[in-house]
Formats: sequence, C-alpha cells, structure tokens
Amino acid sequence: MEYVEPPHPLVTRDDISGYVVSAMSHTQSVPGRIGEEIDGGLIGLPGYSFKITGGSDTSGIPMRFDVHGPVKRKILLSKGPCYTPKKKGMKKRKVVRGNEITDDMKQINMLVLKYGRTKLFEKSKDEES
Repeated sequence: MEYVEPPHPLVTRDDISGYVVSAMSHTQSVPGRIGEEIDGGLIGLPGYSFKITGGSDTSGIPMRFDVHGPVKRKILLSKGPCYTPKKKGMKKRKVVRGNEITDDMKQINMLVLKYGRTKLFEKSKDEES
C-alpha cells in the first residue's frame, strides 16, 4: 500500500476585509519561496494572484525569510518572525526552516494580491447568525 501525503492547507490573508483563514487544500505542492508571487491557477484558483508570506512544516517548525534553501537551521534570534523576547536584550537559539517550499510543508501562508471571478471566502447561514 502506497503512502499518500495529506494536502497542504493554505492560509490566505485579505487586506481589504481583514485577516481571513481558509481551510482550502490542494494535492500539488506550491512552487516558490517566501516573497514570490504565484498564479492561483497552480492551486486551483484561476484568476487569482498570491504572495507567499510564510508557513510551517509537519513538525510545526516555522519558515524564516532570511534562511536560504530547503533546510533546517538552528539560529540565534533576538526578534522578528519565529521568536518574541520576554525581556529586552534576550536572545534564543531556535530551529527554523528555510524560505523555500518543499514537500515537508504542512501549512503555507499567502497574501491575496489579485482577485479572480470566484469568491474565496463565503460565510454560511450558521456563521452569520
């Protein structure tokens, strides 16, 4: 029996209506790295354009924009993504993923740049009440 990798959930943010989390998923891997724009047709949303803003792998390790390649690195952090210091001047060594998307990614965060004809997020009647 062949193992089938579960689809990646895509978390998309819409600056017009605020931060929105979507439970969309797809079976193909998303090509690219943090900061790149991708066409929505690659993930089944023709007409849309997205910007990759981050993500995390199957272990929950977050991606970081300044670590290059599809690697895991243990780096010293003082601020920024992946770490919030509790006291001023505090630093911590943490494991982070590189900025390139691989098959190990469990979640991919994206920003909507251009809209297509279909709606991404629709509220059901239960959510509106």
